[in-house]
Amino acid sequence: MKMASLPWAVALVLGTTAGCGGSGPDPRYPPHEAGCPVKSYPAEPAVPVDELGVVEVECGSARGGCERAAFDRVCALGGDVAWGLADNALTSTKVVVHAAHTRRAMEAERNAGCDVKVFVDAPPMPTENIGVVVALCSLDDTREVCLRELEDQVCKVGGNVAWQIEGPAPTATSNGDKQRMRARAAHTK
Repeated sequence: MKMASLPWAVALVLGTTAGCGGSGPDPRYPPHEAGCPVKSYPAEPAVPVDELGVVEVECGSARGGCERAAFDRVCALGGDVAWGLADNALTSTKVVVHAAHTRRAMEAERNAGCDVKVFVDAPPMPTENIGVVVALCSLDDTREVCLRELEDQVCKVGGNVAWQIEGPAPTATSNGDKQRMRARAAHTK
């Protein structure tokens, strides 16, 4: 069966970029479900964004469904912006857009000991991910002491939420054996 004969849109990610020059998804922006809200711009967006890659969608004759399929690929990359729509011909059966996420205002570093809400799973309130934080603790530190160090790492990146906590688990480092904890740092919207 040829791709053009499929009755629904087929999305293909041409490429993604990530912070620090990697080729994987940007960890600051976890994937969203299909149908998530996406702001669209005909050309470059009027707001600062972090680029997530280029999305190409092949589809039949229904252009509106094709654009929604492209927006769903933007959602899958963790984006909330699709731009470059005006570069596509109105009668084209292929839509190419840039996937991006609205650049968040960098939060200022907070002092160690700041208040951090901790969740095992996803937080129940709207948050914006900052990235992964790691704490290395002494082997004889209690879980609470190590967790406080992890919370301090969240404070250093301007967050007030830690979620998806892992550890503490023993790990070998260049400075000897330690306990390692990691979590996603975020701040409430």
